[in-house]
Amino acid sequence: MNVGLKAFLFSLVALGWLAIVVSAFAQGVQPSYQASPEVYKLAGENDQFRVIVATWKPGQRDAWHSHVGPAATYRLTDCQARIHMPDGTYRDASGVAGRVAFNPIIPSHSFENTGTTECKVVIVERK
Repeated sequence: MNVGLKAFLFSLVALGWLAIVVSAFAQGVQPSYQASPEVYKLAGENDQFRVIVATWKPGQRDAWHSHVGPAATYRLTDCQARIHMPDGTYRDASGVAGRVAFNPIIPSHSFENTGTTECKVVIVERK
């Protein structure tokens, strides 16, 4: 077996293990409304959807959590935020009141309000 093929096969095995570790970590993290009930209030749910109202005070960061399905968010206020990932990386984001965003399934993360005003969002998650 040549060196290039060995390196390729090793890469596939390593990626497989990484996927298993990331998946296991995300599964071990609670949904938002359970991980940080002081931020996320469950407004209602049925067998298909869950509606959550989230409110972060200035400087507040929630606990590590995940979202089990794709979601739509409606911003009730303007928001400046930082989304932290388990590997130590983050991305800064801003949202404008009255705007809707559509999000895929989001693995484990933590949301921090980096603004000077309250950040309030309605989240509709598909189960």
